[in-house]
Formats: sequence, structure tokens, C-alpha cells
Amino acid sequence: MTKRLSLLAALVLICGARTPAAALSGREVMDTAQQKNGFSTWRDRVLETTMESYATTLQRTREATVSEQTDPRGEKDQQWVWTPSARKARRLADAARDENFMGTDLSYRDLELIVRIQQWNDSEATATLEPEAQTDGKPCHVVGLEPKNKEFPYARYRLWFGTTDFLLWKVEVWDLEGRLFKSVTMDRYERIQDYATAREFNVANVPYGTHTLFKVRNVRYNTGVPDDTFAVANVQKGH
Repeated sequence: MTKRLSLLAALVLICGARTPAAALSGREVMDTAQQKNGFSTWRDRVLETTMESYATTLQRTREATVSEQTDPRGEKDQQWVWTPSARKARRLADAARDENFMGTDLSYRDLELIVRIQQWNDSEATATLEPEAQTDGKPCHVVGLEPKNKEFPYARYRLWFGTTDFLLWKVEVWDLEGRLFKSVTMDRYERIQDYATAREFNVANVPYGTHTLFKVRNVRYNTGVPDDTFAVANVQKGH
């Protein structure tokens, strides 16, 4: 009897000593978000958007059609802007990418980096898991992302992924002086093909107190947008 009780006690001790599951790292949170939702895994995307710019009230509404190709390592890293009034296209130099996109609170650089930063690997950025927090009542994993390229114009990003759905609900952009510069919040996610897509997102320019609401529609992924879509001859035609 004593022997059997001793064996039972040993089993209880072993069962009670299980090691809890290890917490996810910042990199693992981002990888899980990509696997579940495919945020930066598409090859090309075409969409239409309505852009509502606000100060204290609605200031301006614009429409645009956006064609994109994504390349993780940036071998095709070009941006062209077509100005209808001048009927002229220009290639954006690196410094010009901080200009506002069509007068909104989103810069040309922001336009590509919301996707690109999620493709950065360990050699390009340090991903750090910060304490969980809530945004709009949603509990989130918060990942700090700091680029290793010291010439990059932003010091760090903070990405807020839902703890259960791993959807990206918020992105904060911090400048080189350590100040919050922009905040992007996502809403109304819809799965289109294999990709979770925010149908609305709001970009706030914190120092200026302005923001722009983007409403997205007619989104198509991986339709085979040809490289020559971005050729100067087509851009000059306003395509």
C-alpha cells in the first residue's frame, strides 16, 4: 500500500510540474500574422480608394486607382507619379518619397512601407515583443520594429496584432527624435482571396493634428500586373 501511494504521489508531482508554453517572440508574432492573414505575401495588387482628408472637419475628398507590386528585397523599388494637370510623369527620388500622397496624410514612402516593413528579416530590422496592450478594445501583441539601416528616416515602428486573430489593427511610426509621428488604424477586415484586407484605414499625422480616412474597394490580388505598367511610357499616359 505504501509503495502504491508513493507512486501516485510521484505521478502527481510530475504532472504538476509541466513547463508552461513559451511566449511568442516578436518575430514569431509577425510570422504567425503572415501565415494566418498573408499581409505581405501577395505579388501584386490593384485597388480603388476614396480618400477623405480632415483637419477639424472634412477638407477634401479624392479618388484614386492604385496598382502595386511588392518585392521584399526592393530590386524593383521605383515609384512614379503622374500629374494630370501638367500631363507629366516624374520618378520620385528618395527624398521626394516623404511628400504626401495626393495631399493626404500618407506619404509615398508610407504607401510602400506599410507592407514592406512586414517583410523585413532579422538582418534588416530588430523585432522586439513589448507588453500586450489594447487598441479600440482589442487585446493585442505589440511588436517593436527597429530598422538597422541608420539612414532610414524613421527610428522605429510599433505594430499591434490581435492576440487571437493576428490581424494588424494599428501601426505607429516614430521619428528620429523619438516622437510619435504617425498612427495608422485599420478597420473592417475582409478576406479577399487568401489575404486579410482592411476595407478602411485611418492615417493620423500626430504633430499636425490632421488625418485621412482611406476607404478601399474592388481589391484584386495576384492578377499578373505586368512590369511595364510602371514603365515611363505608360505612366506618361496616366495609366
